[in-house]
Amino acid sequence: MDSGMIFVLVILFAFVLPIVFFGIWTTHKKEMAKADTKLNSSEKENLKNELAAVKSRLEVLEAIVTDKKYQLNEEIGQLSRSEDRLN
Repeated sequence: MDSGMIFVLVILFAFVLPIVFFGIWTTHKKEMAKADTKLNSSEKENLKNELAAVKSRLEVLEAIVTDKKYQLNEEIGQLSRSEDRLN
């Protein structure tokens, strides 16, 4: 690479990209603020409750999937399916 190309890349990474990223970030923040003002307090509370319910369901599903019995049943099921394919 010649020195002109390196200079252009340095300028690009040092000045242009941070300005573009800052513009994208501020636009996102403005849109989020608009969305936040559109929700009233009861809607916010409903969203919080729904998120909490989804989190608890996810914890239950993670516990099921990481359970040794579940993994053993899955392995047995895979073996029987592969055995069925061979026959």
